[in-house]
Amino acid sequence: MRGKKAFMVSILLLAAVLLSQRGFSQERGEKTISFSGLIESIPKGSNTIVVSEARVLVMGAKIVSDKGSVLGIGDLKPGLYVTVEAVQRPNGVSAKKVTVISAPSIPKNVKKTP
Repeated sequence: MRGKKAFMVSILLLAAVLLSQRGFSQERGEKTISFSGLIESIPKGSNTIVVSEARVLVMGAKIVSDKGSVLGIGDLKPGLYVTVEAVQRPNGVSAKKVTVISAPSIPKNVKKTP
């Protein structure tokens, strides 16, 4: 009887420890990032834009102007200044939101594309 009781207490303690240990959970390998820059190029047929040398998948992203207007992927053009909120994944960068800035104060070290 005493052995059964000790066994049950051990099982309950083990269950409590396993359920409370969240430090060993596996990360998904995703990181949220935010950056700004000029759209350098828009490769044809790829649903991506290149901003600050980073290729960003914009399919499914919310695209808006800084005034609040909803835009489409067709409104994105090389030379526009944008802010990108994205998820960094092992296989690339996927935008959640792209904001087109209409009158940016572009830093002097950023090259303008023609």
